[in-house]
Amino acid sequence: MDKIKKYNQILQSLILKYASFKPRYTTNEWQPICDKEHGEYLLLKFVSGKDGESTKYPIFHFRLKNGKILIEENNTDSDIVSELLESGIEKQDIVLASYSKETDFALA
Repeated sequence: MDKIKKYNQILQSLILKYASFKPRYTTNEWQPICDKEHGEYLLLKFVSGKDGESTKYPIFHFRLKNGKILIEENNTDSDIVSELLESGIEKQDIVLASYSKETDFALA
């Protein structure tokens, strides 16, 4: 299996795994978006307001570009980088779009 296909499958699996974690005590909706053609992977949370309006919040946003995975957003406490490494993503193929600590990963 080529690397891009493998990375697409890993990202989709990761997004769908987190989308399945739905708390019972809320009416929030989770929307997984897995666009293999454009290399975009998102998990959005939709929160219904009292006025009936819905607000969306990105939980995860990954981009697969030039054989690299760009972590655009991770609004969780999960160590998503470790999960990607354990899933078979090569360290040099992980790019952190925003990171405040010293790291030996590529930074965007």
